[in-house]
Amino acid sequence: MSDDSLVLVTADNKSGFKNVTYDLQSRRYELRVQVGGKRKHLGAFKTAREAAVVYARTAEGKADAAAQQRPTGADAAAHAVRAAEREGLLLIPADRKDSTTGYKNVTHNVEQSGVRKYKLQMQKKGKRLSCGLFGTAEEAALAYARTPEGRADAERLRRPAPVPRTAAAIEAVQQAEREGLTLNVTVDQRKSKCQLQVRAAGRQQTIGIAAASSERDPHTTHPRRSLA
Repeated sequence: MSDDSLVLVTADNKSGFKNVTYDLQSRRYELRVQVGGKRKHLGAFKTAREAAVVYARTAEGKADAAAQQRPTGADAAAHAVRAAEREGLLLIPADRKDSTTGYKNVTHNVEQSGVRKYKLQMQKKGKRLSCGLFGTAEEAALAYARTPEGRADAERLRRPAPVPRTAAAIEAVQQAEREGLTLNVTVDQRKSKCQLQVRAAGRQQTIGIAAASSERDPHTTHPRRSLA
């Protein structure tokens, strides 16, 4: 491997390179690396760059170089957002207003220190499954957006909301919007009944049951939509 193809590992020190220090007595740049819990001397060099090149050829240097080239959190998040746009995907917002990440099924992984601190979990067959750890919330949200469940959520969110047909319905929608509530209408086909529910403070409550109209627009049966 030529020197030009090597990635030199930089550091915020006087030499400018990781594990490279200047020795005043020898007037040389010393290269020392931690290997197996021990500090190992790898040589003395005329220039800091020469020492950095030798370190870049070691296994430790290659690992540090890979980490150095890895995108930062902000870059990785922006890359995930752009990837979603290119693929025609939607990063699904969280259902809960108290979400700390802003994305559905994405939580902070408090047990994980370091760069992979966001967890993607999904409910499948009654079980909560861990689907991976990610460096940013956006990367985790992108992984969910690529799943069948994520695509189904996107389809529901993109579906146009039904238009209220009566003055009472319009008033109900406006009132819910003012109060920051979420309206949800479900229909029991067997009993021909409509059940009206609202979600507030994280709880869903049934506030009324009415007869389902035979002329009801089929699109009025829909997942709950936030009006806040």
